[in-house]
Amino acid sequence: MNAHAPPARFAAAQSTNEGGMELLLWILIWSEFAVFGAFLIAFLILGLIDPPALARLHGALDLPLAGAATAVLLTSGFFAARAAFGPSPRWNLIAAALGGLGFVALKLVAYGHEIPAITAVESRLVELYFLITGFHLAHVLFVALIMLAIAWRPTPRRTGTIAAIWHAIDLVWLLILPVIYLG
Repeated sequence: MNAHAPPARFAAAQSTNEGGMELLLWILIWSEFAVFGAFLIAFLILGLIDPPALARLHGALDLPLAGAATAVLLTSGFFAARAAFGPSPRWNLIAAALGGLGFVALKLVAYGHEIPAITAVESRLVELYFLITGFHLAHVLFVALIMLAIAWRPTPRRTGTIAAIWHAIDLVWLLILPVIYLG
């Protein structure tokens, strides 16, 4: 027996533990989809109930900045994928995180343009708009900061995990965009 090889029971326990972490990752991702899905369904229902308020809200939104933020976020997702599957995970994680921070900056600028006009709209749609986009913004900021921390000492497992979470955040935004901005 090789003195440096781990015992078979240790290898089995380690494999089981990693499988459990993967299951938790997918539970987290699907729970995020469920929460954002519920918010977006509520937004759609309120929009059907009060079409004039929805039209006023759409008129107040900064669509060009939302488009630019979408492009930045999707480019960031490209770098997250390269970090997980390509060369230089550290630099790709940093690029992905900087893209996330760029998204945050663009969204904050958009809020600055939108708030004066949106506050004139008296509807629960406005509250849902800020709840959905603000909650997404908090996710982007938090995960971008975690990406920077992982970039300090990237491992394939950490990089793959954070990339999966990042892509879930991208997907949520791709659901938010048509429902809120284009709907």
